[in-house]
Amino acid sequence: MKKLLPPLFCALIIVGTYIRVPLPPVPITLQSMIIMIAAFTLDWKQSLTAVLLWLFLGLVGLPVFTSGGGIAAFLGPTGGYIWGMMLTPPLFSALPKAFKDKFWKLILLGIPLNLIIYLIGTVYLMHNRGLSAMQALSAGVIPFLIGDTVKLLVSSIVSPVITKQLEGLEKEETNC
Repeated sequence: MKKLLPPLFCALIIVGTYIRVPLPPVPITLQSMIIMIAAFTLDWKQSLTAVLLWLFLGLVGLPVFTSGGGIAAFLGPTGGYIWGMMLTPPLFSALPKAFKDKFWKLILLGIPLNLIIYLIGTVYLMHNRGLSAMQALSAGVIPFLIGDTVKLLVSSIVSPVITKQLEGLEKEETNC
């Protein structure tokens, strides 16, 4: 079962890409919520594998990013957010389980996770579009704060449930 989790989460990230609210220059999607759930429920190798698989599929041209696929997605305005989403799951997945077993702990973990994605995305957006820090924050962070807060709340509610289900599956596998 463990071997199936990275491709499953990769597929969920892709599905989350297509559930979107279009806002310029970066649409709101469920992509970041699925990546947060992966960071909260998988170990660091599994979450890294899921995200690297997603990135590979995008790099070879499949439309798995909000801006499509191919190298252009990494070079466009959403490129920094893609890089941020690649770096954060393994960092947060590597934290001990005791940090990820309660709703409020997941909220506290999700805040810096989102801040890292915002930071990388905003700096890249500034560079990519020649924007000031305030312009980049206005375009790439402020419009998403409410949606990302809701996604963090949902992730923090469902992740412990998913973790318990995965633990139950692991126990069943070892008993077989």
